[in-house]
Amino acid sequence: MAFNDVNPTLRYLTDAGNLLANMSPETSAFVMRQRDSLMFENELTQPESQRQNVCTCCGHILVPGCGGSALIFKSEKRVPKKAQSTGHRGQEEPADTKPRAGPTKVLTCGHCGRLTETKFPAPGPISRRAMRAGRVVKTQAQTHAQVPAPATNARSTIEPAREPVQKPTASGNSKKRAKSRKAGLQALLERSSASRSGLGLGLSLSSFMQK
Repeated sequence: MAFNDVNPTLRYLTDAGNLLANMSPETSAFVMRQRDSLMFENELTQPESQRQNVCTCCGHILVPGCGGSALIFKSEKRVPKKAQSTGHRGQEEPADTKPRAGPTKVLTCGHCGRLTETKFPAPGPISRRAMRAGRVVKTQAQTHAQVPAPATNARSTIEPAREPVQKPTASGNSKKRAKSRKAGLQALLERSSASRSGLGLGLSLSSFMQK
């Protein structure tokens, strides 16, 4: 029952402390200290987000870059030790298999100088085998896409070479026309000579031309 009664009071104190942070930092720090003491009396754990925003010593709100507060990230650079030989053949000391620590977030309060540290878990190991397998799959897909499909029934699709058709030229057409005209004139002359030979002296234009 007490837990349900404390929750509204904690929310009120948290909102009041945040609103008074710019206008009256000392009053805001006093309100936040009262909130922390109330949580301690009721055996309530402080949320991680609130612990990173409020100094647990003086109650001032931590804003990096304002009021002397600072934010620093620390990461432990650890070089893995290789297995060393002990002098005996076939016996080597095991390599250091200590788990790697994650980064640490450090907040420095600008009023009291207290450090608020928050440790994060270390990132998981990088699986290089999975990365290599993914690269191999990508390269195989690219090679399959670039290789053209083989031609099927190449012999059947090849058409036999056709002989070039000679198109009639202008000189050939003129020669044919001249021959046809000459043949027509000779036919007319023969008809006229045959008609005149039946009528008179048997003379025609061809006989005069021969003389």
